[in-house]
Amino acid sequence: MKITTGLVRLSYPHLFKPAATLNGDMKFSASFLIPKTSKTAERLKEAVADIKASPEYKEKVGKTKVKYDLLRDGDEKEDPAYAGMFYINAKSNEDHRPKVLSKDREEVVDPNEVYAGCYVQAVMSLYPYNKSGNAGIGASLLAVRFIKDGEPLTGSVVTDDDWDDDLIEGDDLDDLM
Repeated sequence: MKITTGLVRLSYPHLFKPAATLNGDMKFSASFLIPKTSKTAERLKEAVADIKASPEYKEKVGKTKVKYDLLRDGDEKEDPAYAGMFYINAKSNEDHRPKVLSKDREEVVDPNEVYAGCYVQAVMSLYPYNKSGNAGIGASLLAVRFIKDGEPLTGSVVTDDDWDDDLIEGDDLDDLM
């Protein structure tokens, strides 16, 4: 089932170059932070209910215990950016790079334009899975569309005030020149 989100916040993006998963597979991926009271959250809950009611889900998942829900509760993470949010982790195989588009639907080629903390729309394909003892509903990442800037979620910024030449002993600084 293909679904398009409303405005969501991008986290942990690997959209231009695949990254290794815990089992060593190379995947494109991203997490999407979804306000719990948004229309997108409601649409995703409805989509999950529809998938769980489908014969395909019952056949694929059966009585296997589901470890993770598609919509995870951000309040259970120790990250303040996730507070009051649901989040979805979506992936695609390394041979299926997701489309990355600007607000004007032009292809984005500079990875710095789409970053953790910006606001995007996402297109995903939701599907039931049962692999290696893990079962549930997964999300294939098809496309991401940058909508607007947001506060970056990455680490702290380094400024000139962070450097202290007094910590370099003796002539070490002169030897480097």
